[in-house]
Amino acid sequence: MPRKKQSTYEKIASHYRDLIENGELTKGDKLPSVSQMCAEWNVATATINAAVNLLKSEGLIEVRRGARATVREVVPLVRIAPERYFRPHTKPTWMREAERAGRAPEIDYRSERIEAPAEIAERLGIEDGGAVIRTRYLIKMDGEPVSMSAAYEPYSLVGGTEIERPHEGPMANRGIVPRFDHLQVFIDEVEEVLKFRAPTQEEGEALQIAKTDRVVEIAQTFRADGLAVETADITFVADRYELRYRMQIPIERVEEVKSYDRAGQSTTTTPPAETDAPDDPRSDLPWPFGTLGG
Repeated sequence: MPRKKQSTYEKIASHYRDLIENGELTKGDKLPSVSQMCAEWNVATATINAAVNLLKSEGLIEVRRGARATVREVVPLVRIAPERYFRPHTKPTWMREAERAGRAPEIDYRSERIEAPAEIAERLGIEDGGAVIRTRYLIKMDGEPVSMSAAYEPYSLVGGTEIERPHEGPMANRGIVPRFDHLQVFIDEVEEVLKFRAPTQEEGEALQIAKTDRVVEIAQTFRADGLAVETADITFVADRYELRYRMQIPIERVEEVKSYDRAGQSTTTTPPAETDAPDDPRSDLPWPFGTLGG
């Protein structure tokens, strides 16, 4: 597929982006004035404004009325999963991430009881139209929107309790794990499904990004002993958050593999029963290759 040709304003933005990323322009440095850039690039003011707005949307510069654009220091917001949910903690995860990055967080939210949409009901394992508490969020760091989300909790679980509204009562603003611990419902699993895509019009307006920008969508579900207690749809601006995942790798099967030589022949006993895969066409291969294939 042929690569899309860059427009003039994208070329100009790319030039200054490279200067910033290469360290030729650093925090506090100013870009040329609009008139200077117009003369240098032989383009109209509108083209320069489009390039400047693109750099601003990427978080690379600050723009104030009547002043030249200034290169900003970009301290990434780092989201480390699943450690961000580990006990103990007493603050929402996003607030702790803001503190680590030295950013000032702001949150707009609204909680209400609604009927669950079909997809949400399925993820929560409740009937279509079942009652849920939905909380919508818009989170900003230093005044810049970084994420928006909608979280859903079954009313049958939280309704009438001290945690019915996430930002009210004795467990207000404590984060999902401590809130449900308060109910003696102990979250032990979180599932996240990620998608990378263009923003919707609503997301573009709320997050103050262009339709050419990219977002990360996370469909997230928390469970306690197999019971879904909350599901959420979260949208991050792709270049405003760094997503990290650290996961344990079980060693039991590695220990089993050590009992076999390089040719796959048993040097001790037959494989454990749980590794058998009689219906798998690969099961006639020497173990472990016939049962561990992806």
